[in-house]
Amino acid sequence: MTYIGEINKNKNKYLYFRTEATDANDDATGDSALFPATSLMGMQPTSDTALTLYFKSMLRGSGNEGAADSAANLDNNDSVIVTISANTHLVAMKAIIEAINNDNYPAVLTIANDDSGGTEYLAGSGISACGTISVAAAYTNS
Repeated sequence: MTYIGEINKNKNKYLYFRTEATDANDDATGDSALFPATSLMGMQPTSDTALTLYFKSMLRGSGNEGAADSAANLDNNDSVIVTISANTHLVAMKAIIEAINNDNYPAVLTIANDDSGGTEYLAGSGISACGTISVAAAYTNS
């Protein structure tokens, strides 16, 4: 059994998400995103058919890097909501972690891609769509 805390840190893996169906419109924050697997903080059900993945923010600071994190900024994170079959959250969670830890999988793992030119979802996960991709604003570290 693989647990979330057992992410393979020896091989760089990235998780790809895309909610925008039209190629020409994939040009804004929230249309698609690529996160390092090592930034995955956790996952939780947010409805019967939604699983939310939380990541360390990709916009970490604003010029004050290296300073101690302000307590007010510790809730700064990015998230992606994926649509799954009803009440199959654990199946999706396991599939994502197993894909991250499987050395036979490519470095870029497509978790949910709603591109109309060819949708793609992580095999065995029950994921059927990419919902909201939220990238938090950089925190001030003040």
